[in-house]
Amino acid sequence: MKSKITKLLKIVLPLGIGVYLSWYFYVNLSEEDKAGIPLAFSSANYLWVALSLLVAWLSHFSRAWRWKYMLEPLGYQAKTSSLYHSVMIGYIINLTVPRSGEFARAGFLSKKEKLPFETVFGTIVAERVIDLVMLAIVTVVTYLLVGQEKINELTQQESSGESGFPWVYVVIGAVMILGILALLFSNKLRAWFTQKVKGLWAGIVTVFTLKKKGLYLLHTLFIWLAYITMFWVCAQGLEGVKGMTLETMLTCFVVGAVAISVTPGGIGLYPLFVANALIEVGQHDPSAASGFAILMWAIQTLFLIVFGLYSLFVINVKFSVSEVEKQA
Repeated sequence: MKSKITKLLKIVLPLGIGVYLSWYFYVNLSEEDKAGIPLAFSSANYLWVALSLLVAWLSHFSRAWRWKYMLEPLGYQAKTSSLYHSVMIGYIINLTVPRSGEFARAGFLSKKEKLPFETVFGTIVAERVIDLVMLAIVTVVTYLLVGQEKINELTQQESSGESGFPWVYVVIGAVMILGILALLFSNKLRAWFTQKVKGLWAGIVTVFTLKKKGLYLLHTLFIWLAYITMFWVCAQGLEGVKGMTLETMLTCFVVGAVAISVTPGGIGLYPLFVANALIEVGQHDPSAASGFAILMWAIQTLFLIVFGLYSLFVINVKFSVSEVEKQA
């Protein structure tokens, strides 16, 4: 009985997550955004929309393949399917709580491939450092082309009300103090913490011991080129934004990245920031800009939900089948 309930939960829970995410995103949209959704979807050329999603999928698969190169110096040979599904699961978890996807991604792969969590997480930390460098490069180039004041104007005005709560910092400070005290007075806890830090560091330093540095660099460049190109490809599907310039495309990408870092999946902020970038930098019609921003955000979010749930569902089914085979 317990086994049947467990198997049922493995199917129902991923579907429940999808329903919850769909409801959560919709109720948090403004009335203007809700009204713009039908117009954007009815006037779009879906061939270009599909091509933009293909570019997105290739970037995610490339990220999973690139992860292989981080694990090789540690002596780990993870399956490509496990790497890919863990990446997609990480994305869908990130839609609810920002940055929680990294932990979920490391946890899934470590459990699936029987690898140490802290070491796997260390490779993700190293990957994120490289991604930050790439984002910084794109941001600097955008600043040079558009101007820092313009970028700040597009992101600060609407997000100025998003101030952090003071009690959050109090809680974080208290937890840090308690953690330090626990490490000082508990030899067992200190030994455990030291072991975890060593594993984390081992994962981070793999970036300096890569066996295939050239391929890793090529994948990195492809991933970030794909991120930016998605805007141009999707823009070809809407008449009002077909003439998007390089400056506009880069600005949309940068302000979109800011929105995603502030709210889960950029909900509420992403369409607003991207629409403002199209209007202020690209001089596009406001209605066309708003429609494109909503369409871009909606299809990317739906894409991550569908493919993320697919990864959860497929992997869970595989686990169930393997368990049945072992019992047979």
